[in-house]
Amino acid sequence: MFGKKKDDAPAKPMAPEEVYKLVKEGFDKEELSYKEDEEHMIIHSIFMGDDLPIKMSIVVDNMILRFICFLDFKASPNNFSNVAWELNCINKTLTFGAFYLDPDDGYVIFTDSFPFAESKLSTDFIMAYTRLIGQTVDKYDGDLKKIAENVPREMDAMFH
Repeated sequence: MFGKKKDDAPAKPMAPEEVYKLVKEGFDKEELSYKEDEEHMIIHSIFMGDDLPIKMSIVVDNMILRFICFLDFKASPNNFSNVAWELNCINKTLTFGAFYLDPDDGYVIFTDSFPFAESKLSTDFIMAYTRLIGQTVDKYDGDLKKIAENVPREMDAMFH
């Protein structure tokens, strides 16, 4: 099916440890600073965008490479509906990943996952994907911050 012959052997999946090693090699190759949580196979890094820092964690799960970006602002609770609506409008235009508002704490995150079950990843691919995620977040984070932190000014008692 889909161009495979019956006698084609299925591709051997890459081990998560192998993918984790490639992520570290990619960061080392590009001389990017990072902290690692080897036990949980997570790489944490911070990139400076046009206007805000982008905190990124790359998690190697069983057959999935997950990217989680923590945006550097918090939405005001009275502005959650505006932020959620704006995120929805942005998400419908994205090819990869999505922005989310955590209703418990008001922080906005961006997540994306890449299943590598039958892929042969390389450091170049991983770093290109990492840049793609960073560029996507950087494109929207400044405007999202303005919307998220836009709080109606309370009238001072002096003006009552």
